[in-house]
Amino acid sequence: MGAIAGRLDLRGAHASVRWPVPRPPLHRPPFSLRCLPLLGILVGCQNGASLAQPPPLYPRDLPVPLEPPRLQNLGLPRAALQQTTILSPKLRAAAQSDEFTQTQALLDVLWVVSNVGAMADERDRLAKALPAFTNILTAAKDTWQLAVTSSDLSVYQLSDGTLHVGDGGKLHGPTPLLSLLDPNYQSDFAAALTWAIVRNSAPSQTSLFESMKLALDAATPSGANAGLLRPGAALAVIGAANSDDQSFGEVGYFARYLKGLKGKGNEELITFSALGGPANGGCTPPGQESIFGAHVDPTPRLQQLAKATSGVFESICDEAGFQGSLQQIALNIKTLRRYFPLSAPPDPSSIAVLVNGQAVGQDAQAGWQYLANINSVAFLGSYVPNPGADVKINYAVSKL
Repeated sequence: MGAIAGRLDLRGAHASVRWPVPRPPLHRPPFSLRCLPLLGILVGCQNGASLAQPPPLYPRDLPVPLEPPRLQNLGLPRAALQQTTILSPKLRAAAQSDEFTQTQALLDVLWVVSNVGAMADERDRLAKALPAFTNILTAAKDTWQLAVTSSDLSVYQLSDGTLHVGDGGKLHGPTPLLSLLDPNYQSDFAAALTWAIVRNSAPSQTSLFESMKLALDAATPSGANAGLLRPGAALAVIGAANSDDQSFGEVGYFARYLKGLKGKGNEELITFSALGGPANGGCTPPGQESIFGAHVDPTPRLQQLAKATSGVFESICDEAGFQGSLQQIALNIKTLRRYFPLSAPPDPSSIAVLVNGQAVGQDAQAGWQYLANINSVAFLGSYVPNPGADVKINYAVSKL
């Protein structure tokens, strides 16, 4: 205490000299003794009004031992790996089968004939030659019907004061529609080709195309020519005149009109054929060389429309009886389907054709033939599948 008091006195006297005061050496008590005061405080707090909260305890992440999977030896036999050879795939032709149904072979024929007086002999020969035409249709198993109208659209006054009005596309004759069921169809056809001569010279204008269109336009169920156009039937129009058509309109217009009658895709069901004057100067009917006005002028419009519809054009002077001309026209009319297009390119050697389940041989005349340029099986000879027949064509698809 004396040393401490002396220090205070000196400081109190404002001494400027200080000397170190000796301090006892420091001795750190053990950790357990140093923690006793802290424990006492903690114990005292527990006895007091408020308690200290212990720090939160968090879960400890324990390391997860990762061990390799254990493989059990099942004792399976082991073989050495061998090299595998991959072979090229073997191509096999796909089998294809195309099926068709033959048409019903319905045919409607409209004759549009000039009624001028100079055509009287030609109309008479047409009536007599009709069997040459219908016999071919019957042999082709066609269910046909015929109708006649004139190319006369004229209107003029007669000498007795009455008015002459042409047919205007209306069907002519006592029986408008003729068929094989009509026992008198030949005589009825001749009557339909007969017009009374009411004056020395009939009108010179020949409106064959326009008369044709009027006749077909009136073939609706409620029209004057109802029944002329049957659903699903082919249509053959045959014109006969000794002068060219003078209808208003281009030939292409009438060709488009005809092709559109049966709907898209059925254009081949329509043909226009004609008997008229050849392009190289016309002609004169045999035996009429000395008759004034018997010469037939060229009929280029008739010939153009026949070509545009895949029809036949024949000279009205070449055949006295029209036998050969009518046969050519009839043979060109196709009501039964002769071409059957295939859906894939075939191996020609594998083609097999069945008609109603019966095999038909490959023969150009008595069977079928394959036409590679149009990829079709065709019946172009004497044999054609019957109306309504089921046609099945089996073949292997070509690998090429």
